[in-house]
Amino acid sequence: MPVGIVTTHNISNISYVITTHYRQLIHKCYILSVSSRKEAIQARSADAAATHFLPYLVEIQRKLYVLLAVIFASGVLGFIYYRRILSFVLQFFNLKGVTIVLTNPYQFFDLAVNTGLATGVISAFPLVIFYALRFLKPALKPKEYRLLVRLVPISLILFVAGFAFGAWVMQFVINLYSQTAIDFNIGNIWDISRFFAQVIIVGLCLGLVFQLPVVMTLLLRLKIVKREVFTSKRRYAYAAILILAAILPPNDIISLSILTVVPLLLFEVALLFNQSI
Repeated sequence: MPVGIVTTHNISNISYVITTHYRQLIHKCYILSVSSRKEAIQARSADAAATHFLPYLVEIQRKLYVLLAVIFASGVLGFIYYRRILSFVLQFFNLKGVTIVLTNPYQFFDLAVNTGLATGVISAFPLVIFYALRFLKPALKPKEYRLLVRLVPISLILFVAGFAFGAWVMQFVINLYSQTAIDFNIGNIWDISRFFAQVIIVGLCLGLVFQLPVVMTLLLRLKIVKREVFTSKRRYAYAAILILAAILPPNDIISLSILTVVPLLLFEVALLFNQSI
């Protein structure tokens, strides 16, 4: 075929190539348009979500600052007056025949810091409960919220009672064994940091154990767990309480007996209180 002569076949091939490239270009433009539209929608959704949740985040940040301020202020007071606090605790336990010693020269500073931290956390605890109630209120029904509000004072009273009960158990055991040591003319030398740490641990653990009736009441009243489940699994609850009592200090037979009986009574009282459900 002579050069420069355009045939119908060549025109068809050229037209097909142009049409194919044009379709591919249109397809790419469509994909870019769809992706740009999706990105724009996602960006608008993200902006809307940020705008919606931003006030809540700001409120949480403000409450966190208030909590930290309360903990810091109370902690500073506890740090300054730690001697009075520790003297009150020592007088409460009436440690006759017991010699409290320091094991290193920096122990007073550690005691001051730990006393300040404990004071700050305890002082901020009611504020934490108040903020938690306000946070949960929109997600709860009015009846559920009223139940929670009624249980909060009971929970605080039980926590204080549990802490005091733990301190009483410690005092009872300490007086019993220290008197026994005196009768055998044996000296009692205790490290002050370990003594206070054990008192705090026992008190906090018993305060949490005393929340058992509150937790059971919530589970039963909110229809999360049926009462028949607790009654049918009573032996497993008894076993769990016995194991918990064995873990808690002090680890003697007298303390184990006392720390086992009281949680068992709390369990039965909670079932009796919720008998009508």
